[in-house]
Amino acid sequence: MTPDAARAAALGRYSEVLELTDGTTDPVLLLLRASALDRVGRLPEALDCCSAAIAAVPLEADAWFVQGLVLYRFSEYEQAATSLEQAGRLAPGHAEALFVLGNVRYAQGRIEDAIACFESVVAIDPCHPKALNNLGIALADLGRYEEALGYFDRALAIIESVPAVLLSRAACLARLDRLREAVEAFTRALDIDPLNAGAWHDKGLAVARLGQDDEAKYCFSRGRALVDRQGRSGMQS
Repeated sequence: MTPDAARAAALGRYSEVLELTDGTTDPVLLLLRASALDRVGRLPEALDCCSAAIAAVPLEADAWFVQGLVLYRFSEYEQAATSLEQAGRLAPGHAEALFVLGNVRYAQGRIEDAIACFESVVAIDPCHPKALNNLGIALADLGRYEEALGYFDRALAIIESVPAVLLSRAACLARLDRLREAVEAFTRALDIDPLNAGAWHDKGLAVARLGQDDEAKYCFSRGRALVDRQGRSGMQS
């Protein structure tokens, strides 16, 4: 059953995972079940599965990791950090536990601590694109734009043409007054996701600063049209 449940989880067939793991007491299956319950929004049940797995195998790092991940999604940040730190103690170098802990610290506004976590992940796995991206975002929040750009570029070298990374990179370039490069990055992002109202708005700001008023008006009009169509602003800071 374990291979079938694991295969279903890998394919995102969460209802099937829940069927295959119904009533299980096996710690591995409990964690698969917890992850599936998390994905379908049944968070209290997911936490119950995590507690059962931890009771069965209290020294298994992944049991604490999954619990920390679920608590993070549930916005229980202090409890999440406690679980993730325990996972790290049981399995030093647990990159995913460190990554999620970085997200927890970022959500708490503890930017320096988040940076330390993401840096640790990158030290373990230099090709972890999400950690590279999140490290760039955290550094940019502190105004360390040149450093941030380096991490965005590393993320894009691993997974090309990710709109969110391109937009973060473009925002850094704009902050550094490298406006033509910023416009190019906004354009690349919009080629992939032309329905991003915030990207049109931010590109408009960049081309306006370059004195390209007609292009700026076009970008702003595209952004406004998308906002009207979608019924929400979608603007990014």
